[in-house]
Amino acid sequence: MKIKESEAPAGMRLYSPLVGAFYDSEDHCTSMDGYALSGYDWTIKKALEKDWIQESRAGLAEYLDEGPLKEKVVSMHPAVEVWNYCLWGVLKVECREELSPEETERLKSEWYGQMADGWGEGFVQQDIECEEGCRLCVDFGAASRNRIQTEQELKGIQAADQSQTMEQES
Repeated sequence: MKIKESEAPAGMRLYSPLVGAFYDSEDHCTSMDGYALSGYDWTIKKALEKDWIQESRAGLAEYLDEGPLKEKVVSMHPAVEVWNYCLWGVLKVECREELSPEETERLKSEWYGQMADGWGEGFVQQDIECEEGCRLCVDFGAASRNRIQTEQELKGIQAADQSQTMEQES
């Protein structure tokens, strides 16, 4: 399956709740939810930009099983985004064509696996320096599978609005 040069790839985003742990200079730990983490969004974005998975054009799509989903998905890259004052884990997905509802559910399962046992398991173990002597650990894998949502499901937007949003952010 080849994409024509003139066709723009389809894009989508999957959202999942984040949790984290903040360690102060004396190594005291404070658990943080997405609302508390939102104050560190820039710091977390910088850590994600330096992550090894960003070096690959395909990102996490390299780890999809062979089949129709892998044929359609061009790239999958983790990110974060503040929505309604809460920091969310985001999977930015670029596809050759729109995914069916079944393929979207399969993609959610693949993302859950990467957050819990794959890429996310390593990312949570990486300390993110955030203040002098303080560090942050961000857990993408704390969300249950049924808490992963598409952008439309989370924000209640229509597909046409979503493609405009993604074009503006590119």
